[in-house]
Amino acid sequence: MDFHTINDVNGDVMHAFTFAQQTRPLSAQQVLFNALTPVSQPFFIAAGETYQFSPDRESAGIVLLSTGIGSVCHKENHLYISSAFAPTVLGLIDGYSLYYNVPARPQHYFYAETDCEGYFVPLNKFVEIADEQNLWHDVARILAHRLIVMSAREQELVGVDSYLKVRSLILELWTYPEEYRKGINVVSFIQRRTGLSRSRTMTFLSELRKGGYITIVRGKLTSVDQKLPVAY
Repeated sequence: MDFHTINDVNGDVMHAFTFAQQTRPLSAQQVLFNALTPVSQPFFIAAGETYQFSPDRESAGIVLLSTGIGSVCHKENHLYISSAFAPTVLGLIDGYSLYYNVPARPQHYFYAETDCEGYFVPLNKFVEIADEQNLWHDVARILAHRLIVMSAREQELVGVDSYLKVRSLILELWTYPEEYRKGINVVSFIQRRTGLSRSRTMTFLSELRKGGYITIVRGKLTSVDQKLPVAY
């Protein structure tokens, strides 16, 4: 699966999402998939649906996402946290906080941007296999990488004006493989990640379309000029 690579206007700044894809610890993810798939159950969630990471330890588990893309969000306020692109492992933080009874823990859910498939591993079975096969180093690599990516994303989405947030997300969406991007509505994609109103989002997109910087067909992003304006 190929990703577009877009440098920023200066030619030497890599977008956080591109950075995330090019530095993913794929070998660590593959180790977990190999070890846990034999004790898993099929997992499927349709585009537009949500999956709540269970607040109950007995029904909680880890998800091995094998196809699709989605967003991890806070349950309380629906605040977007990060994008999840297959192959990846979901539910590690929620599983940890449940297993060790972390008080007043934040809870999260997964929103499917596209149809998503994979495997569900019960939490207790995950811990058992991780202990038996010494998987914790691989788990640590995955979590450390996510912290690095979150730090990179903060520079793009935190403490910047609304236009720069929209600009960053347009660049992110454009890096997605076409098979996924053509199924994602660009306005909804931006709204879920920024909290901007539909009218405000549409204003930015309309101006960029008029300037010839982007093309949107039936709500889907079909072209992006690599030199999107850095100011509105």
